[in-house]
Amino acid sequence: VSINLTILPAMLFYFFEFPSYSLLLNLFVIPLMSAMLFLGLLGSAAYAAGFPIAVFGLKICKAILWFYEKCCEIGMGIPRARMIAGKPRLWQIAAYYILLAAALVFLRRLRRKEKKKASGMETAGRIRIIPLLALAAGIFILTFRFGEAGRLSVTILDVGQGDGIFIQGPAGGTYLIDGGSSDIKKVGQYRIEPFLKSRGVGKLDYVLISHGDSDHINGVADLIERRRIGIEIGTLVLPMREVWDEALCSLADMAGRAGIQVAAIGPGQGIQEKDMSLSCIQPAKGDDILPGNEASMVLSLSSGKFDMLLTGDVEGDGEELLTERLTRKEQARTWEVLKVAHHGSGNSTSELFLQGVQPAFAIISAGEQNSYGHPHQETLSRLKERGTQIYSTQDKGAVMIEVKDGKMTIY
Repeated sequence: VSINLTILPAMLFYFFEFPSYSLLLNLFVIPLMSAMLFLGLLGSAAYAAGFPIAVFGLKICKAILWFYEKCCEIGMGIPRARMIAGKPRLWQIAAYYILLAAALVFLRRLRRKEKKKASGMETAGRIRIIPLLALAAGIFILTFRFGEAGRLSVTILDVGQGDGIFIQGPAGGTYLIDGGSSDIKKVGQYRIEPFLKSRGVGKLDYVLISHGDSDHINGVADLIERRRIGIEIGTLVLPMREVWDEALCSLADMAGRAGIQVAAIGPGQGIQEKDMSLSCIQPAKGDDILPGNEASMVLSLSSGKFDMLLTGDVEGDGEELLTERLTRKEQARTWEVLKVAHHGSGNSTSELFLQGVQPAFAIISAGEQNSYGHPHQETLSRLKERGTQIYSTQDKGAVMIEVKDGKMTIY
């Protein structure tokens, strides 16, 4: 207990989670550790010296390691096996250690008083609650996510050459729009999952996929495969079934086998959370567009006077349809932020499209020194001519937008 209380801030700071049953598991692990180390060293030395009998000692080590692994597997199968609290700030760690030290000092003084005056045991028993309360307060301060209530945050993750957008709603809802990369291996395991855990997110309520390109979905496939030890997914949301390609069909099948609900979304449908709405603009039934980039799911994110347009990789006929829809239905709307389509490709974000959207800020998700040359200079020139301020993940890393009390801030 003492060791775990002491290292808890370090565990959360570096790994963002704490194994709930580690105390119980260590009752089995620690007693066998000395035996395993002794037999391992002795067996290795004996084997090197040419004594075949050493193999028996090494086999015992193998059995102990197998036992350890099975204990961990059983532990992970128990509900609430992990406490994902996120990465604490330095002031939270300092406050925790101050309260922990205060609790220990108080307990020590109380113990001295109990030894001096046995008749004070009843009073001391009541006073003993104080250090427990101090410890509880320290754990609360260490694990609580301060400043997130009532705030909308959007993070365009640095996933290299790909897309990954995390949204946390004002009531705590969690949403991931796309998640993939063409130049970072296992981007779901090594980029998306650690980020989510650092934010204290153990479950994504919704994962929305714009289209089936691998640089938008391979990280989500990682998350589905690792859901038991990583991040759970509530519902996978895909575009209208008419535009599904082989990749989207495979992802939907994979999610279904994993017990994840799969839904399709079309124009007029969306998700509402307090004053935040995440709505689908296209594709719609009857749209004469091909599966893939043209048929990318386009979403609008709104909260109060804040509006953000999320375009996936839409281009060609899909962008022409989008421009027409925005001009016809959304002409009174002002778009504060545009997530630029197709990583800033010159084949998208046309002059006519920008004339209809007129974004104040544009965010481009692209990999550093990517082989496609994204973002293309013609796209950047069109944005700059409009006076749009540009942020790119290849230059800035992850870009976070916060909206609270009617004020938008970009980090």
